[in-house]
Amino acid sequence: MGKLDIGKNEILTPGMFWYSSSRIKAPEFASVLLSREKDENGKRTTISPSGSFFYPESESVGETAIPPSFVLPYVFSPEFQMPAAEWNEKKASSIQVIAARALDRISGDAIVYVLSNPRELFSNPRNFVKAVTDVRNAIGYQKIIYAPGLGEPSHIAMMSYLTIDMFDSIPLVENARRNTLLFSDGKFDANKIEEIQCSCPSCLKGDRSFSGILSHNYHAALSEIGRVRNAIRNGELRNLVETRASSQPEIASMLRILDGEYYEFQERRYPSVGGRVVASPLSLDRPDIQRFRARVLERYVKPDPAEILVLLPCSARKPYSFSKSHRIFRRAIESCGNPGAVHRVVITSPLGVVPMELEMAYPAANYDISVTGKWSIEEQEMLKTQLDAYLRKNRYDIVIDHLPDEISSFIDVDGIRTCTGHPASGASVGNLSDTLKKEAAGRSHVPGNIRKLEDIKSLMSFQFGNADMAEGCRIRGKYPGYRILSDGGQLGMVVESRGLISLTLEGGRRLAETGVYYVEIDDFIPRGSIFAVGVTDADRNIRCGDEVVVLHDGDVRAVGVAAMGGEEMVESSSGEAVKVRHHKR
Repeated sequence: MGKLDIGKNEILTPGMFWYSSSRIKAPEFASVLLSREKDENGKRTTISPSGSFFYPESESVGETAIPPSFVLPYVFSPEFQMPAAEWNEKKASSIQVIAARALDRISGDAIVYVLSNPRELFSNPRNFVKAVTDVRNAIGYQKIIYAPGLGEPSHIAMMSYLTIDMFDSIPLVENARRNTLLFSDGKFDANKIEEIQCSCPSCLKGDRSFSGILSHNYHAALSEIGRVRNAIRNGELRNLVETRASSQPEIASMLRILDGEYYEFQERRYPSVGGRVVASPLSLDRPDIQRFRARVLERYVKPDPAEILVLLPCSARKPYSFSKSHRIFRRAIESCGNPGAVHRVVITSPLGVVPMELEMAYPAANYDISVTGKWSIEEQEMLKTQLDAYLRKNRYDIVIDHLPDEISSFIDVDGIRTCTGHPASGASVGNLSDTLKKEAAGRSHVPGNIRKLEDIKSLMSFQFGNADMAEGCRIRGKYPGYRILSDGGQLGMVVESRGLISLTLEGGRRLAETGVYYVEIDDFIPRGSIFAVGVTDADRNIRCGDEVVVLHDGDVRAVGVAAMGGEEMVESSSGEAVKVRHHKR
């Protein structure tokens, strides 16, 4: 989300420019008008379209104007796709037209970039995704992309997810002319809707005139924009997009293309923490899920003394440890005589392999998925590939397969099978308990305090890509609120709400020594939030929500949580970059 200062108004993005004319009035709640006529009361900002390069308007009636542009098909060669470069160079200040196939013709430093040919692009999901991502990469994070002629309620969530900031109400008017009612899940012929399914003023009156349908479409768009903004605030925009994709093939196509071919574009912008993950068939390749699986394989290192691996199923309740079934599994492990030598790992979709040290971390603690006992071919392949790669990197003396038949049948691990029917049944738990006692006998005893430290090292390896920070430390407290202590004081603690380690200044000093997750600032002592204007450099691997250390010439000035990705911090000149928790006195 963002704020756009334009004319007399400041509007939130994603947002809408509202078309207005002498015959078709914008709704009362409209704050910025798209019109060739001045606002009657003079309180609302007016943006004037300046026509095309072939039919330019000579004067602007509003506070600002959209420059004339070539409006030629996307398939035309790039030299025909350029904006009216001379107009941009001489007149454009805050708004420019941008063609996805002529990105080198951008001139000046506009605030709003108007996408050329958005409707033609939208009709081809692959072209649309490529065009928008190319434009966003060209203009950076803090510029506005406006897609004129797009703004149907059912499309707004997907376009916002693609980083388009502004739409307009022209399609709301056009559909009203066609006697079409727009909703968040599609469009419907007003003549075929007999019962009220909306509580907007015109629908409550049963008004099916042009003005009544238009009023409904206005309210539907306004409601969807509010729904999208709330989803962004709560870290659940992806859930909303998947819901919209379930009823619209073109949106589903865009999402699949985006996940399959533009993972890096999404991942750089995707927070490392978030809200609830409602898993659907489209969730298997969502970027936060892919990132979790990648970090388990690339960063995570198992607790060193854990020589016995127990593979367990997931539970409906998250985190797993608080579920009834996992409490039963834990009691069986604790009764084996050497629980410190046992490592619990959950096998689940869509996450794949979840070591128990990560059960509190996003998205392991946040996802819900329907459980039917049936696994798709894609899920089976993902789970098998993920587990095979995990076992190649993390070696165990013995693997105990305590998974139900529907999972065990396709993962095909070389180990001891203990599950008989339901994993939490008396027979299954008895087999697990007997096997653990047998396998734990004769092994070196692993003290509880040693295992706690090793668990923290494993969590550090996932969070920071490095476990050296915990060397020489000791762990105090009860799970999950472990405190990490050293001779120099407390380094940090595991915060249950995030499932990650929050650092003190001493912990920040250790993190700074690793050379990762750093934010370099100008010479000042931060007393509150750090804004992007004060950032001179940052680790490009930082994602919004990550724990970071704030430095100036090697001096640790603060620790906190990133409010932007590292790339965005460096590029931006406004906005909150780091929420500071502790700062230097």
